[in-house]
Amino acid sequence: MPNHLIYVLIVVTIAMWMPPVFAGPEQGCGVPELSADQIHAIVVKARAAREDLAPAFREYDYTSRREGCHYIYIEYGLPHAPEYNQMFRLNRDGVIVNLQSGAQVVEFQCPGKGLAEAELAEIVRQNRVRREELPAPFSEYRVHVEKVGCLYLYFEHNVPKRRGDYQVFTIDPLGELMDFSRSQPY
Repeated sequence: MPNHLIYVLIVVTIAMWMPPVFAGPEQGCGVPELSADQIHAIVVKARAAREDLAPAFREYDYTSRREGCHYIYIEYGLPHAPEYNQMFRLNRDGVIVNLQSGAQVVEFQCPGKGLAEAELAEIVRQNRVRREELPAPFSEYRVHVEKVGCLYLYFEHNVPKRRGDYQVFTIDPLGELMDFSRSQPY
């Protein structure tokens, strides 16, 4: 695996497990909240209908939580062991938008048509208009996009460049802004 992909995978893994320096959920998701049992049922049903999703462990327990308007559903294989888990990310409507097994992103059939950099920029721009908690763009910046699994990471790097001076927006394959963070330069 190329070094830059390893770096991106590490950033995504940390971002999924730890809260960023400056981030916040979208308020008012426009749909009723799903329960842990509903999310579990969605994953079980999707596995029965699709061959591209990772199979369930023989024995497992699970947990789920809401982050903004998205959900994180984690299955822990039994007996518990490091990286013996699968993490699904679902959008507000219960569509699986990303899957990670242990520390590896799992390739599967992504929903949606795929998004170009210009479309991602427009998604960020529109969200900035309607969501006051989003950080303003830098006065000058360059854009860098990475795709990890089905998720897009839309980076805005401050210009002139300083280590760690960037903002990143995580966008699901259906065009919903899932998360954002603002780094602290070092």
